[in-house]
Amino acid sequence: MDLTRAQDTSGSSGSGAEQVLQADTLSGATDALLSNPFDAAFQEQFLNVDLWLGAVQGALRIVIVLFLAWFLIRIVSRAAERWTKSFDDLPLIHPRRQRASLIKSLLLSSARYVIWPLAFITVLGQLNIDVAALVATAGIAGIAIGFGAQSLVKDVISGVLLLFDDSLHVGDLIRIGQEEGIVEYIGVRLIKIRRFNGEMLMIPAGELRTFGNRSIDFARAIVNVGLSYGDDHERPMAVIERVATAWADDHRDILKEENPRVQGITDFADSSVNARVTVMVVPGEQWEAERQLRRAIKTAFDEEGIEIPFPQRTLHIKNPDAVSGPA
Repeated sequence: MDLTRAQDTSGSSGSGAEQVLQADTLSGATDALLSNPFDAAFQEQFLNVDLWLGAVQGALRIVIVLFLAWFLIRIVSRAAERWTKSFDDLPLIHPRRQRASLIKSLLLSSARYVIWPLAFITVLGQLNIDVAALVATAGIAGIAIGFGAQSLVKDVISGVLLLFDDSLHVGDLIRIGQEEGIVEYIGVRLIKIRRFNGEMLMIPAGELRTFGNRSIDFARAIVNVGLSYGDDHERPMAVIERVATAWADDHRDILKEENPRVQGITDFADSSVNARVTVMVVPGEQWEAERQLRRAIKTAFDEEGIEIPFPQRTLHIKNPDAVSGPA
């Protein structure tokens, strides 16, 4: 009986030990499945002071590089602005002021196109990116893009040639086709022209093939005056010459030649005999000169009783009954 109880006791003890062993084994397997083998390494790196110091130093270097790039562009901009202000006392169309504005635009564009790419490459180097491979890849990609963006390349090349050709300046009054305006900006790729009504025209440099520049050397004010067919043209011609000479005496500061020229009769129009007076003035002053001359000529004609003709028609009415007479 005691032997049987001992056997039962030993059997129960053995069964309990096996259960505990199986439970420990199952718990260990579960922990092995749920545990992250990278926890230790991640915690070690996360708590690594040198790693954080390196990251902070790299971020500071990137911020410093970007700040220096912005600061250099700011310095160039301020220097260009201060230099061009020394020409503000000159007229807008003066060659020296126009050349200064052109050089300012060129310097600012060149600074942006050079400094920011260099800063970008430096930042990539701080991020441990292979800059040499990236530059080589960008060069190959640039060649491929160049073939697909020929118009853009054409605009850039035309803009560079236009800048060095010295045929166009900021402040020039130019005509492109039917459009006229004042040049406000000349870039490597784009030219901005302000029309008289305030509209800003954006013209790619590659499309600026034929244009007229009215701000070079001189401009000519041209006033056409209509004379009546029924009047003696010698008297109004003498009045025109007198008025033009008096106007020139009062505006010697804008004249490019000594006296205006009364060119005489230039056309036999439908309702008038047209005469013309011209005067060479400083570029940009021709429109005001034309307005003042027209006003002075009109006032003088009114005082002298000279008629300025207007369109007239003579109608010949034919009455068949009046020709044949009564029946």
